[in-house]
Amino acid sequence: MTITTTTFGLSRRNFLRTGISAGAAGLALGGLPVLAEVTATGGNLRARLYADIAGLDPAYWTSGSDALVMEAIFAFSMEFEANSGAFNAKPLALKSVTVRDDKHIDFELHAGIKYSGDYGEMTAEDAKFSWERIADPANESPYAADWAQLDHVEVTGTHTGTIVLKEPFAPLFTSTLPATSGIILPRAAIEAAGGQFTTEPPVTSGPYRIREWQPRTRLVLERNPDFTLFDVAFDTIEFLPIEDPKTAELGFEAGDLDHAQTSISSIPRYQGAVPGGGSFQDYTALSYYWLGMNEANVGLTDIRVRRAIQHGISREAVVEAAYLGAAQPAAGIIAPGLVGNRTENTYNYDPDTARALLAEAGVSSLEISLAIQQTAEDLAAAQVIQAMLADIGVTVRIDQHESGSFWSLGVEADGDSWKELQMFLFSFTMQPDPSWATMWFTSDQVGVWNWQRFSNAEFDALNAAAVVEMDQAKRHEMYVQMQALLEESGDVVYLTYEPVGVLTAAGIVSAMRPDGWPILARYGRA
Repeated sequence: MTITTTTFGLSRRNFLRTGISAGAAGLALGGLPVLAEVTATGGNLRARLYADIAGLDPAYWTSGSDALVMEAIFAFSMEFEANSGAFNAKPLALKSVTVRDDKHIDFELHAGIKYSGDYGEMTAEDAKFSWERIADPANESPYAADWAQLDHVEVTGTHTGTIVLKEPFAPLFTSTLPATSGIILPRAAIEAAGGQFTTEPPVTSGPYRIREWQPRTRLVLERNPDFTLFDVAFDTIEFLPIEDPKTAELGFEAGDLDHAQTSISSIPRYQGAVPGGGSFQDYTALSYYWLGMNEANVGLTDIRVRRAIQHGISREAVVEAAYLGAAQPAAGIIAPGLVGNRTENTYNYDPDTARALLAEAGVSSLEISLAIQQTAEDLAAAQVIQAMLADIGVTVRIDQHESGSFWSLGVEADGDSWKELQMFLFSFTMQPDPSWATMWFTSDQVGVWNWQRFSNAEFDALNAAAVVEMDQAKRHEMYVQMQALLEESGDVVYLTYEPVGVLTAAGIVSAMRPDGWPILARYGRA
C-alpha cells in the first residue's frame, strides 16, 4: 500500500501500518496532481533571495535562502509535491520508503545517483553517515532535533537500509526526510572539507550545480548533466540577493526578475493587477514573526521589565503598521492549520499595567535597543514599538542591520555581540510540523537560535515528548502549553504569521508548496 503525507502529517494508524513505495515503472502516488511535462527548455530563471547564502551544509545551514539553494544543488531524500494544495511528501533520491513498524523504516535509494567530482554514486552508507552526522550530539548540529529519535541506520545493501528509531517519531515524513536534514552526502567529501563546510560545497548531487558566486551580488547555478531523477526546464538559475522586498518588486516590474517574493504590504496591490502579464499568488505561510528579548542582558534580567514591555505593545498596531491589513495578529509561533495552533495570548496591551510593573521594578527610565533587518516591514514595526514603549517610559533605539551581521547577533560562536543584544524582531521559516516551531527555544539552543536565552525544564520535556506522541490531540495540547510557557517567561511578544506574495513572470510556470515556498528546480515554461 502506498501513502503520502498529507495535511501536515501522518496519523498514527498510517504511520504504523503503511509504507511509501515506488515501483519499477515509477511512483504510485494515489492520484496526486502531476506537474506539466517540461516541453520547452533552456534559458535562465532569475530569482530573488532575501539574503545571500551563508551556509549550505545540511547540518549547519543558516537561513531560508540557504535552504532554497540547497534544494537545487542536492538530491533530497524526499520532496513535497508542488502545486498540490497540501504537504504531500513523495520519495525522490529514495526509491521506496516502507514503515515496517513504529521504530523500523526500510528504505531503498535509486541506483545511479551521481555525486560531482570523484565521489561516485549515492549509497546507503552515505545515508547512514549523513543522518547519523546530524543526530550525533558531538557534532553540535543546530538541526539535531530533526533526528532526535534516531538510534542508528542499518545498512542492508548498496542502496538499501533501515532507519532504526528509539521511539516513534512524528516529524519524520513532514520535516526531516523531505527537508534539508534528509540530504545525503558522502563521508569522503565531508571529511575532505574538514568535517563541515559553508558556502563552497565539496560535492553536489541535485538538478543544478554552482557555476559562479559573487558574494552579495549573484549566485549562478547551471544544469547538472548527471542528474536524472527529473527533467529541468532551465539551463541556469540566477539568484539575486535582495534584502528589501520593495526593491525586488521594482526589479520584477522592470523585467529583471522572473520570481520574487513581495513585501506583505504590497499583497493587496498585486491581487488587483500584475505588471507585464505576469502572475501573482498569495499564500498563508508557516513562518512566524515575533519580538524577542534577551533575558541575560542586564537591562532585561528582571521579568517585571520584560512583562512591562509585553503589556506595552499592541500587536494589532504593530501588525497593521507593518503589513497594512495583509496579516493578522498571532497568539503563538505555530501557524493556523498545524497541530498546536494557539488562539489566545495571556499578556495583552495594557499600558497602565506596564507602567505599574516598571515602577514596581524600580525603573524610572529605561533605554533599550531593538535590532532589526533592513526591510520596510521591520522598520515600520519597530517605529510603532518605539512609540508605544515611549508611552510607558521606555526609550527604544532602533538598530538596523544587513542580513549578514543580523544573523550573527545572538550566536555565541560568532563573538560577544549576544551580550549586548537586547530586543530584536525575528522571523523563522517553518517546515510543516509544529516541532519546527518549538525546537529552537529549548535550553540546548541557547546561544544558537535561542537568542532569548530562554531555558525551561518543562518546555524541554514537553518538546521531547511531543515528537514521539502520535496522538494528534495530545500533541496539540503539548504545543499549546509550550507556547504558553514561552510567553510566561516574558521573553517574547508574538506578532504574526507572515503571509507570502509571489510574483512570477509571464511564460513561466511556478512550482509551489502550499505555504508559498518555491521549488525552483521544478519551475517550467508555459
